[in-house]
Amino acid sequence: MRHNEVENNKQKYEWIPNLTKKDLGWGLPRSLTQLNHDDLPPIFKRPELRDQNFEQKKFEPKFDGILSLIKTTLCPITKLEDYHDLNRRELSDRQRTNYADDWDTDEGMGRQVLTGINPLAFSQCHELPTYFNVTNADVAATLGPNTSLEMEMKAGKIYILDEKKFLEKLERNLYFDTDQPLHCANAVGLFHVNSKGNFVPIAIQLVPGDRDYLFTPADSKDDWLLAKLYFRTAECTLHEWDAHLFSTHIFVEPFAISLFRCFSRCHPLYKLLRPHLQTVVAINTEGRPTLIAPGSPANKAIATVSAGALRILFKESKLDDLNIMKRLKKQALDDPNTLPNFHYRDDATALWQIMERHISKMIRHFYKSDEDVCNDYELQDYANDVAHNGLGWQDGNTHGMPDKITTIEQLVDLCQMLVFTCSVQHAAVNFGQYETYRFVPNCPWAMRLPPHKKGEATMQRIMDSLPDVKLGLAAIGFSYILSSFSPDERYLGDYPEHHFTDLEVTRMREEYRSELREAEAKMKKRNEGLEHPYTWLLPDRVPNCIAI
Repeated sequence: MRHNEVENNKQKYEWIPNLTKKDLGWGLPRSLTQLNHDDLPPIFKRPELRDQNFEQKKFEPKFDGILSLIKTTLCPITKLEDYHDLNRRELSDRQRTNYADDWDTDEGMGRQVLTGINPLAFSQCHELPTYFNVTNADVAATLGPNTSLEMEMKAGKIYILDEKKFLEKLERNLYFDTDQPLHCANAVGLFHVNSKGNFVPIAIQLVPGDRDYLFTPADSKDDWLLAKLYFRTAECTLHEWDAHLFSTHIFVEPFAISLFRCFSRCHPLYKLLRPHLQTVVAINTEGRPTLIAPGSPANKAIATVSAGALRILFKESKLDDLNIMKRLKKQALDDPNTLPNFHYRDDATALWQIMERHISKMIRHFYKSDEDVCNDYELQDYANDVAHNGLGWQDGNTHGMPDKITTIEQLVDLCQMLVFTCSVQHAAVNFGQYETYRFVPNCPWAMRLPPHKKGEATMQRIMDSLPDVKLGLAAIGFSYILSSFSPDERYLGDYPEHHFTDLEVTRMREEYRSELREAEAKMKKRNEGLEHPYTWLLPDRVPNCIAI
């Protein structure tokens, strides 16, 4: 019966056949044959209440409604403060916070780079790239007396966010229906943990290899501010296409599809993973034409073309990228002594450890030995289906996904990465988007003029470079939609469907919820002493799965 169920599922849930380079899915992880949400098999569709909520906030109608404001309301943008008006008109239902009030200060920008919605974008710096032309003389006033870049790097106090190698490969978008290019600098930024423990920018180079485009806080106020705006635009591309869309949505889709193709509904791994993978296919199917298609409004509102970015990311990706603990260590971001106030690291680590303990106990309850793992033919079929039909379907590159699972430890690692990515990591990079993008100069999606040279910036140049009303409203509207919770959202530890009936599993679940409550209490206690509380990883704000 189980064999027949699985074979029947494979006939119902078919992979999309071979594509051409003109198709949206070319060069990406594989999806189902259905191209529209309404055509998906019922098991992949959103629940009715979630679907009604999604329809109310659907990408294209909301975008069109926001843009209609331009025709009916005067929104002149003549000074930076005017950008506040863009989100006060249509989106007043969201409570305003102080998240970006200090956006134009070095401390404010540094805080958002450190613990904002792209918290794994930077690394500890031990040696400057040859194309980053900053010298000790450039940053002496910022670093202070009796030290140097070399000394601060040795002490673990210098960090780099280098977007050059990725951004220089990307095609730039044109301004909606014109032939005017949008701009995104191939920026490189250097940050310092200063004597106050603040994470602050000390140098930004907008054209690597050319010192005319190197800026520091010692430059004029306008030069330095405009450099930071271009840097944040580059960071937006990295966030939207990599940290968010690719790394949490696109890459995990084959794992979700194969779950329903290869496991019987009574399999414990199906029961364990389903609450975390069940809505990935629905939201990706809905989002592909809106976020990836060449003429789609969200794609056109960001400076860089999404399809090309995603294909580059997939080509260079590997499964281990989902292991956040390994990434923190590899990027030397794991030590609170050298990098204080990194609240994402602290909260993600706490949740990773709680989740890993729970998943390990669950799996070891059902698998008593490595031999049990090897002999589970549904599991082995799942691994093979993901590796060869989901990830390696076009070029044979399985991106580090083994086609056989041979140990309990390997199985725990795989389940841990999938559950964490679809819950905690997605929450970290998704639900702060509106706070980040609602005030356009805080983190522009695109710039309208190419990067300036040293000495060229004025306030008029800044205003001419920043997004206009149409671009600004697009960023605000889409980030508003993407940051929305569904009314039937289920959060970490909440499993109302009760797939498991085993009493021992019920006990494990309650233990898991208890640990999550303890972690949340600690986070809230810490937040009481913070001017800008970090709330995106509070367990009661982390949905179980990717639904938006």
